[in-house]
Amino acid sequence: MPRLRDIVACVIHGHKSTSVKIKVGSKVGPTTNDKQVETRVEEVAVKEIDPEDRANTIHVCSLGIVCVMGGQYYGWNAAFATGFAPFAVSQIVMGCAYVVYMSCAAEICGKIAFSGGSYGLSRVTLGFYLGYMVGFLELLEYTACTSVSLLYVSRFVTVEFDLDQRLEPLIWLVYFVFVTSFFQLRGKIMWNFMVLLAVVCAVPAILFIFGALKFANLPKYGYYLDVDNKTRIWASGTMGSAYFAWLPYTTWAFAGVECLSLVTDMTVEPKVTIPRGMLSAVWVLFLFDVSLICLVPALAPGIATATKADYLLNQGFAMAYGISDSLGAWLILPAQFGMAAGFTIPSARLVQALADSTLLPEWMGLKATGKGSMWKSLVFSAACSFVLCVLGYLSSDFSSALQDVFILAASFCYTAQIVGFILLRTTYKAASDGYMSPYGIPGAVAAISVYGLLALSIIGGFQGDHGVAICAMLVFVGILTAYYYWACKDRQTISKDEYASIFRFTIIKFNNIKKKAARNAKRKAIEKAKSSFLKRLLKVHPTTTTSQKSAQIGYNDVGISKTKRR
Repeated sequence: MPRLRDIVACVIHGHKSTSVKIKVGSKVGPTTNDKQVETRVEEVAVKEIDPEDRANTIHVCSLGIVCVMGGQYYGWNAAFATGFAPFAVSQIVMGCAYVVYMSCAAEICGKIAFSGGSYGLSRVTLGFYLGYMVGFLELLEYTACTSVSLLYVSRFVTVEFDLDQRLEPLIWLVYFVFVTSFFQLRGKIMWNFMVLLAVVCAVPAILFIFGALKFANLPKYGYYLDVDNKTRIWASGTMGSAYFAWLPYTTWAFAGVECLSLVTDMTVEPKVTIPRGMLSAVWVLFLFDVSLICLVPALAPGIATATKADYLLNQGFAMAYGISDSLGAWLILPAQFGMAAGFTIPSARLVQALADSTLLPEWMGLKATGKGSMWKSLVFSAACSFVLCVLGYLSSDFSSALQDVFILAASFCYTAQIVGFILLRTTYKAASDGYMSPYGIPGAVAAISVYGLLALSIIGGFQGDHGVAICAMLVFVGILTAYYYWACKDRQTISKDEYASIFRFTIIKFNNIKKKAARNAKRKAIEKAKSSFLKRLLKVHPTTTTSQKSAQIGYNDVGISKTKRR
């Protein structure tokens, strides 16, 4: 391995940068056909965080709840139009896929402890180009999530206070200024506020579940009644109309929870805190989701009314506490605001990671300096979300398809991270001294299948968006690819942490290949020895019957008289 001594010295002794020939190709892992490009290993300036300002497991779990909880309160009840059974089953399957996915991500965090999320893992295991694509698609997912929630909040405010709709951009601007300023506060203030916000976001679900439970009767209210035939209908439609058409709705209860891996270096003991926080968050969300799925259509007057409700929790609030529809709508507003605010930190951290890899223009000044410069990344991610808000404001078709755009981007990122998990388990066989996913590779393959169907539900035209989502995604990917080969490919850098992981996994892979080759050689030698032994044991010398007497033993030789044949 050329220049191995210099490279190791750079990684171990902390030299600021060096030039290293890194093989960059489209295949998984290095191959002899991959083109070599000069890629610098740079030391990333990391801001020292006071132990009091670091997040613990509760803080990480709270961030996951804040980022996602708003999606469980609005809109998905429309999927009951084809009956309770199809959507309930697909929702539970999707929930299981997210549980498996988070288990895979939690195990990964025990092997790779630097921030970067799916981007960092893909860069280490799948190569620079795929890592680059995953990074920007993940950024699109988080900024689009922020935009969707912020559009909801601004429209809610303008309608409730009877304001001019043209004031919505001003509401976005005020929000971004407030959030960007807030996240400049000390970590102990920010994380404790996140716990409080998580409680506020979860309160509507808790009130609904415990209040509506005594009124729920799913066998009585959870079906459609065919008046003519007097039959109960629990499922209707085709695979396209009852499954694929509603499949994106099943992600609203979980999409974005994977962003927790991006705050790795802001936590206490990342290899312990992040896995516990991830798993706690996804299981809390799963329990809330299953409870709401079963209770919302189980209340009088029935599933038909629940399907058309603008605010799906209001019926339960009214029956249990006598809360008006207006107050019920206000109760879920903090969760929508929290969903927009929750992605702010992960988005900024991802922007920081991309900038530290020189995948964003250096003149933007987004690289970490160790002096608390994350405000620039916060402003950049806010600007991206603001642009998406403007596009959604100007085009109703784009606004309707925006959620499908980020779900499509998310399905690609999910698949990439799970493939990385499989590679760490198989090709690299990287040992983990922390959490191990109990679902293993079979669970990972099943999750990939679910996310593949999720992507198909959007690509296949089942959402009725006239192809806006897939066209927007193709344009985005095309622009990213052109930008990568034109500006990023030759100038990109890797951090010492990234290179240490690349170096480690390359050595592990090389040793595994050597061990496999040695085992194969030993097996072939044993088989060859067995074959030679059998040949010697069963070897028979050939004889000729024309010139030599046969060595065959006759009857007379053993004293047996041959009976004359009659």
